[in-house]
Amino acid sequence: MRKEHVLSETSSPTTPSKTEAASRRPPPADEFVIPPAPRPRGWRRVVAFYRRFDTVIHTVASLILGVVIWQLVAERASQLVIVPLGAVWTALQESLNGGQLLTDFGASVQGFAIGLVLSAVFGIAIGVVMAMSKVVFDFLDIWVSALYSTPLIALAPLFVIVFGIGLQAKIAVVISLAIFPVIINTAAGIRTTDEKLVETAYSFGANRRQIFAKVMLPWAVPFIVTGLRLAVGRALIGVVVAEFFGSTNGLGHAVFTASNNFDTAGVWLGVFILAAIGMILIRLMHTLERWVAPWRQSKVQ
Repeated sequence: MRKEHVLSETSSPTTPSKTEAASRRPPPADEFVIPPAPRPRGWRRVVAFYRRFDTVIHTVASLILGVVIWQLVAERASQLVIVPLGAVWTALQESLNGGQLLTDFGASVQGFAIGLVLSAVFGIAIGVVMAMSKVVFDFLDIWVSALYSTPLIALAPLFVIVFGIGLQAKIAVVISLAIFPVIINTAAGIRTTDEKLVETAYSFGANRRQIFAKVMLPWAVPFIVTGLRLAVGRALIGVVVAEFFGSTNGLGHAVFTASNNFDTAGVWLGVFILAAIGMILIRLMHTLERWVAPWRQSKVQ
């Protein structure tokens, strides 16, 4: 009897508890997550370097791609339209050795800089007056809009007749093209100031002058910088057109002369220099915007 009792105790199956059953149950399918393999240390350094200098890398890659495409097109296109970059480099060396390039560069930069500065000063002033006075805005808006949309380049020969051949004609043409985007953007920036900010400033006892200086003007800064960026491009066009018709020096005159002589390399040399000037100035405008309006950061990733 004792032996049978022991046998029955050892042979009877044991019922697992609920805790043991849960521990033996296979985990759900979503728990089978394979952890990512650790990246090599060298790869992490590459990724960190890319994230830090991504803008520079993208810019350099874009320039390299542009050079490659240019060379491929230059090998197949007519030499009267486009030439290899080596020919442009040769033209640059010849112009530097002769000293004419520096003379033309200085003449163009002088007219461009004076005209752009005057356009910025008077454009911002007129835009502020238009934004602060409804009467002035109603009187000037129609004329500013009309002149901005009118191709004033066609009047460049008239400016040459009035101001003569030289610096004054360049400045006049540059101002006629560059001042209007500054006026329009300045007025738009001030007129679109958030009303809640103005009301809050009034509630704290600020007067009109303080509201303009502390609320409206900072709000309009990005608009003003945008107007200046547009003015840079239009000012470059203006100085080149003025030198086409009424100048004996300058990059525009050099491009015009090279075109008449079928010197394609000389034409592209002048175009590249003008493009470089515009690109540098636009970059400076972006830097200026980040300095005067640090709260406006680009959200494009």
